[in-house]
Amino acid sequence: MAKAAKKVGGSLFGPSRSDQLAVLLKSLSETAITCADCFRNSKGQNLKGIIDWEHKADAIVDDIHELLDNSFIMRFDIPDSMRLADDLDDVVDGMRKVALHIDAYRPFIPELTPEAMVLFAIGEGMLKRIDELITMLGEPRLSLTRVRAVADVIDAAESEADQMVADLERTLVVKYNAPGSNAIGFIASHQLYHLLEQMTDDANHCAKMVLSLARKEA
Repeated sequence: MAKAAKKVGGSLFGPSRSDQLAVLLKSLSETAITCADCFRNSKGQNLKGIIDWEHKADAIVDDIHELLDNSFIMRFDIPDSMRLADDLDDVVDGMRKVALHIDAYRPFIPELTPEAMVLFAIGEGMLKRIDELITMLGEPRLSLTRVRAVADVIDAAESEADQMVADLERTLVVKYNAPGSNAIGFIASHQLYHLLEQMTDDANHCAKMVLSLARKEA
């Protein structure tokens, strides 16, 4: 009865706040994917473009916070919804941090290595999977089975990124272990890989938040 009343109210008075949240989260997810496109196409060199997309993401997150701060009862858990928005924003912010790192260490990172681009591609693929999850938020009811299946793929990708960074660290130690090696070069590459890996951690957090929402609705 309450759900039926909610649907009637939404049709009479416009989209519900829960519907508005789903739309805003979808917009944030699409902004993250577009920012990733900008990053990949420039190999992290288009600092201004990446920052512009990061600012657009920040504006959407502000709208989400405003909506949630002024809502009492929502279809989705409010703290989880806010954390989901913040985690997705962290992924976009992570791209900005990588671009700033590349710019600051340009003498030592003139361009991203193929390994770094593979690591970024893992994160970009995770973002596209997250977009699938966020699209599900606009459906009448979340399917826990479907959400868990996509979340498992995202979690596996994050584990792949962790293993790749561990392997890259060993390679860096061998490369910079020789006498006279440039310590700044080691720092530049080591931090770059960890910044890229942090993006995959934040992306995995997004999946876990959607999974939490699905469990609470089940």
